Amino acid sequence: MLGTTASSLSPGGYNSVGTESAHADGLLRKFRGDDPGLVLRVRSEDSVDSARARSDGAALARRVAAQPGVAAVEAYWTSRSPALRANDGRSALIGVALEGDEAAQARAASRLVPRVTGRQGALRVSAGGRVWAGIQAAEQGERDLVRAELVVAPVIFGCLVFAFGSLLAALFPLLVGALAVAGSWAFLRLLGGVTEVSAISLNIAATLGFGLAVDYALLVVTRFREEGARGLAVPDAAVRAARTAGRSVLVSAGVVALAFSALWVFPFPWLRSMAVAGIAVVLLAATATVVLVPALLAMLGSRIRHRRAASSPAWRRLVRWVTGSPWLWGACCAVLMAALVWPFGQAQWGFTDERALPAGSQARQFTERLRTDFPAQPDRDLIVVLTPVPGDREIDQYARRISALPDVVQVTAPTGRYHDRRRTAVVEAVSDSTTAVWLKASTGLDPQSAEAARLVERVRELPPPGPRWVGGSPARHVDAKAALAGRVPWAVLLMSATTLAALLLYTRSVLIPLKAVALAALSLTASLGSMVYIFQEGHLRWLVGDFTTTGFLDMTIPPLLCAIAFALSLDYEVFLLARVKEHYDAGGDHRDAIVEGVARTGRLITVAAVVFAVSMAGLASSGITTLKMMGVGLGVAVLVDATLVRGILVPAFMQLTGRANWWAPAWVRRPATQEAHAPQHGRDTVAESSAEAPAAH
Repeated sequence: MLGTTASSLSPGGYNSVGTESAHADGLLRKFRGDDPGLVLRVRSEDSVDSARARSDGAALARRVAAQPGVAAVEAYWTSRSPALRANDGRSALIGVALEGDEAAQARAASRLVPRVTGRQGALRVSAGGRVWAGIQAAEQGERDLVRAELVVAPVIFGCLVFAFGSLLAALFPLLVGALAVAGSWAFLRLLGGVTEVSAISLNIAATLGFGLAVDYALLVVTRFREEGARGLAVPDAAVRAARTAGRSVLVSAGVVALAFSALWVFPFPWLRSMAVAGIAVVLLAATATVVLVPALLAMLGSRIRHRRAASSPAWRRLVRWVTGSPWLWGACCAVLMAALVWPFGQAQWGFTDERALPAGSQARQFTERLRTDFPAQPDRDLIVVLTPVPGDREIDQYARRISALPDVVQVTAPTGRYHDRRRTAVVEAVSDSTTAVWLKASTGLDPQSAEAARLVERVRELPPPGPRWVGGSPARHVDAKAALAGRVPWAVLLMSATTLAALLLYTRSVLIPLKAVALAALSLTASLGSMVYIFQEGHLRWLVGDFTTTGFLDMTIPPLLCAIAFALSLDYEVFLLARVKEHYDAGGDHRDAIVEGVARTGRLITVAAVVFAVSMAGLASSGITTLKMMGVGLGVAVLVDATLVRGILVPAFMQLTGRANWWAPAWVRRPATQEAHAPQHGRDTVAESSAEAPAAH
């Protein structure tokens, strides 16, 4: 099932939509332009200009052009472009433009590359380019996923056996996790048939679905065992667990789904596919938990009951210390959190490239060889699309001005090839369309460099001979950065507003939702700080595994990481707050309610966080740096939230704010009932309790 699902997904999805470069790419596809997503490096035993190399090279170019899915081919032997000839004269390039979107291009490249690489007459051919690098990254991710699940699942099972003291009880969360993963794979396969879905979503959805499902099942099973310890019969304990912990699971799943929905505002297909996949996987995990686990408990619960309460003495002692001196503990914890957040101030941003692949991967070695051996690379060209087609004189003058810009090696236009304002050669027309024409500016710049960004700006500032759109790899990076930065405020607003509204209705409090969102933001900022310290600055390789330091973080990772970490933080907040409010409404004073709530949930949240962190370790062990960043970032966020935030900051804050925690305007409060003030140890949800709380003692 994994193989068939992966084959239906796209290795791309990282280009922004709705931007100038995206429009240029669309025009190129429409008019069969030559933006090469696949590059072939052809090596000759002697010179690529020898008679035999010229003959075999031209034949290879014709053979590639005849393959299905190929839109256009530019080879050194047909174009005679010096940018396609290696500095040593023994290698040359063939740029291959592929038809369709990124998924279609990946399928075409998968068919084409095995047919044309290896020994071809007197030539030896290897493949690279962004499409082939994406394919290799997807294949590496699939291998990493299989390996990680084989290692992580037994470790998680061991953690659950240790936590429950029962093999049968430990199997319930694993069963729900397996169902959630299988369901997410099936959903992604169906979704991949109707829209572009990033292949990396397979890894993230699998690990996220497994981690959330285990957490949810852990909550229900723990509540069932607690109710059994209080003397309820097995069926009654299962029903009570479904009513209380099950409702918390549904609320938690709703919060996670709302957090994922904020990803839809970003104009990147892979983030939007993760929004849909994330919502689907969390709903699958929650549904499997509330439907399957209570039924299993009703049938087999007598074998996993225990007579010991779930309260943790260690957490009880800690929270008594914290609530006894909340200013001291809160200040010390704030200093520690500030140290974790500090590196985030030095964050630099970019996008994933071939350096995210393992050092020994073929696509990465190919790209590194191109950087050193060739004056320019076809997949790094700037491409300017002009429509409608201007006159030859206007095109000639425009091409001369572009060729005079710094860092431009040469410009290829329908009117010729240009260097430093001079026309150096007459070339075959680069377009057979009477509607659009394009010019190609070859450059040896790293498309993510500041020099490349300045070149894009200079080209866009030149007066064009009519409507024009600038595309190509450097322009994609410039537009993607601008598009991502412009949508961040909207995503933050949407995520905050929806979760605040959900928590307001759930808690019937104004202060607690604000506190929950603020502390969740603090946790994820600490996680981002750790990512800067590790992946941008290159520390702790011995702990997380080897990777290549690029000096920046992938800009598309923080939105996804923040959505997941934010939702998980609010998950744990719901679990903790439900117990605090339960005991507060039962008549205990404010401090005792905080202590009892943390003591009752501390062990559960700790185990859930450890299980989720172990699940994220599967991502952290990946050979792809992007997945490694996600695993490390989420693992840090969850562990920090489950320890420093839940164990110290939340109790200290709630102790200092007292009754203000439970204040809400009249339109939010529910009418108080006598039942709300009676001791009801079975409650596990704030929504069931009254907003009218007794005064703190």
